Amino acid sequence: MALDAAQAEVRLGVLTLAWPAIVENILHMGVGIADVIMVGKLGKEAIASVDLANALVHFSLAVFAAITVGTTALVARHTGAKEWDEARVIARQSVKLLVLMALVLGVGGIIFGKQLIRLMMILDKSPDESIIRLGGQYLRIVSYATPFSLGVLGINAVLRGAGDTKTPMLVAGIGNVLNIVLNYIFIFGMGMIPAMGVAGAALASAIARTVEGLLAVRALFSERCPVNLRITDDYRWNTTALKRIVGIGAPAAVEQMIMRGGQLGFGLIVAGLGTVAIASHAVSLTAESLSFMPGFGFALAATTLVGQGLGAGRPDLAEESGMVAARSAASIMGFLGIVLFLFPQQVVGLFTKDPQVVELASLCLRIVAVSQPALAVVMVMAGALRGAGDTRRVMVVTVAGIWGVRLTIAYLLSYGLGWGLVGAYVGMIADLFVRSALLYRGFASGHWKTLEL
Repeated sequence: MALDAAQAEVRLGVLTLAWPAIVENILHMGVGIADVIMVGKLGKEAIASVDLANALVHFSLAVFAAITVGTTALVARHTGAKEWDEARVIARQSVKLLVLMALVLGVGGIIFGKQLIRLMMILDKSPDESIIRLGGQYLRIVSYATPFSLGVLGINAVLRGAGDTKTPMLVAGIGNVLNIVLNYIFIFGMGMIPAMGVAGAALASAIARTVEGLLAVRALFSERCPVNLRITDDYRWNTTALKRIVGIGAPAAVEQMIMRGGQLGFGLIVAGLGTVAIASHAVSLTAESLSFMPGFGFALAATTLVGQGLGAGRPDLAEESGMVAARSAASIMGFLGIVLFLFPQQVVGLFTKDPQVVELASLCLRIVAVSQPALAVVMVMAGALRGAGDTRRVMVVTVAGIWGVRLTIAYLLSYGLGWGLVGAYVGMIADLFVRSALLYRGFASGHWKTLEL
C-alpha cells in the first residue's frame, strides 16, 4: 500500500508540474501557428523568410539558454533539500549571466541579420533575394528584444526548479495573446498604423517578448515566489555558484549547439531544395508542433522532479518520476501522431492554400507522425537526465543522433538519391528512433543517481 501511495504521489506530482508547462507551450505554439497563418497570406516567400530567421533565433537562444539547465537542476536540488538561500544564490547568478550573454547576441543579430540569412541559403545556387531581404529585416528587429527573451528563459528556469510551472504559463499567456493581436495590427495595418508585412510580425514578437521579460522580473521579485529575490540582495559575481551552474550547463550548451547546429544543417539541406521545400518544411513542422507540446511539459516535469527527488535523498522517486513522465508523453503524443497521419491535408490546409506546399507538407507530416512516441521518449528522458545533472550523456547521444544519423541520411537521400524533402524527413525520424533507444537505456541504467553536483 505504501508503494502504491508513493506511485500515486509521483503521478500527481508529474501531472501537477506538466500541465501548466504543456499549456505554456501550447500558447507558444499558438503564436507560431498564428505567425504562419498570417504571414502565409503574404506568400510562400514570406513564410520561407520568417522560417529561416526563426531557425537562427531558436538556435542562438537555445544554445545560450542551455545554461539554464544547470539553474533548474541546482535550484531543484536545493529546493528538495529545503536550502532556500543557496537556491537564491543560483537564481541571481544565472539571470545575470544570461542577460550579459543576451546583450552580445542581440548586437550580433542587429548588425549581421541579412548576412546570416544569406549564409542559410548557401546551398541554393540561385537564392531568392526577396527571402534574404525579408529574413534579414525580421532577424534585425527581433534581435532588439533578445535580453528580454533570454531573461525570461533564465527566470523560468529558476521558477520551474522551485516547482512553480504556473507562473511561466501565465506570463507566456499574456505575452502570446499580445503577440497575436499585434501581429494582426502590424502585418495587415489598422487605422493610422500602416501594413508592415514581415517587419510587422517581427515588431509584434519583439514587443511581446519585452512585456514577458518585464512580467517575469516582477514575478521573481514577488513574495509569492519560493526563491524570490530582493533589491537588497548581494548581486556581486559568485565564482563558486557560477562554476556549478556552468559545470552542468556547459555540456547542455554544447549539446544544444550540436543539436541546433544540426538543425541549421538540416535547414541548409532543405534551403537548397528551393522555396516550395522551405515553405513546406515550415508548415509541416508548425503542424507537428500540435503533437509535441505534451513532450515539452512532461520533460520539464521530469527535470524538476528528478532533481528534487535526488535532493531529498529519494532516488527511487526520482526514477519513477522520469518513467511516469515518459510513458505519459509517449501515450499522448502517439495518439496525436495517429491524428496527424490520418488527416495531414486537413491540418496543413489550415496554414496555406498553395497546392504545391499542401501536397509536399502533407507527405512530410505523415512521415513525422510515425515518430511521435520516439520523440516523446527523447524529450522526456533527456529532461530527466538533465534534472539529475547528467548533461554529458545527453550531449554524446545528441552528437550521435543528429550528426551521425540525421544529417548523413538526410543529405544522401535528398541529394544523392534525389528524394528531396522526403529524404530529409526520413533522416529526421531515423535520428529520433536511435536517440530514443540510447537515452532510455541511459536513464534505465541508473548511473545518474550517484552524480555529485
